[in-house]
Amino acid sequence: MGMTMVEKVLARTSGRDSVQVGDILECTVDQMVQVELSFTLMDKIPTRVKSPEKVSVVFDHAVPAPTVKDADGMSVARQVCHEIRTPTL
Repeated sequence: MGMTMVEKVLARTSGRDSVQVGDILECTVDQMVQVELSFTLMDKIPTRVKSPEKVSVVFDHAVPAPTVKDADGMSVARQVCHEIRTPTL
């Protein structure tokens, strides 16, 4: 039986010809999406990112911000994006 779509992606990004359930992989990330709510939960905010062009921060769960905590998290997200030079969407 062939690989599923997810297995094909994991094989490609890990540099293997094939993968199977139970394999431990180290994959290269094509794109990472971070949502604004995660910035309200983080204890440690990232200030350096190896490949900022592969990071997107999306404000889509709490817009407009329903609480002060959410608004503060969005401010932190904007600041981090500015520091690592990645666009917010």
